[in-house]
Amino acid sequence: MKNQKIEVSIEKSNDGTYWGTSQNFEGIVTTFGNSLEELISNFENAFADHIEVAKDLGETYANKFDNVEFDYKMNLTSFFELVPELKISSIAKKANMNESLLRQYKNGLTTASREQTRKIQEAVHELGRELLSVQF
Repeated sequence: MKNQKIEVSIEKSNDGTYWGTSQNFEGIVTTFGNSLEELISNFENAFADHIEVAKDLGETYANKFDNVEFDYKMNLTSFFELVPELKISSIAKKANMNESLLRQYKNGLTTASREQTRKIQEAVHELGRELLSVQF
């Protein structure tokens, strides 16, 4: 049986709490955690509870979630809050995009398109590979 993919949007609040929400199925599941790992664990438990209740109520949609895979995605504002060490100018240069536009994404003043988000992600991954290649 094919895995059902559930997209989970992750945000980090000002107090450091992580929030995860998904609604790309019938119903909404949302939860929080004090760390990313705790959020993921809490979300998967909350989703399992949601499906169990739906099955108990005789909801037929719940049966298609026997094989579920979670796709955790963080919005850009939360990402840059999570990793404040990243320089916007460096990421913008690697992504070949306007630095002030990336600052607008970071500050939540405007929303990046899917293509812009992909370019930012690739730039961050490239930086990560460069950091992993360093040896002292």
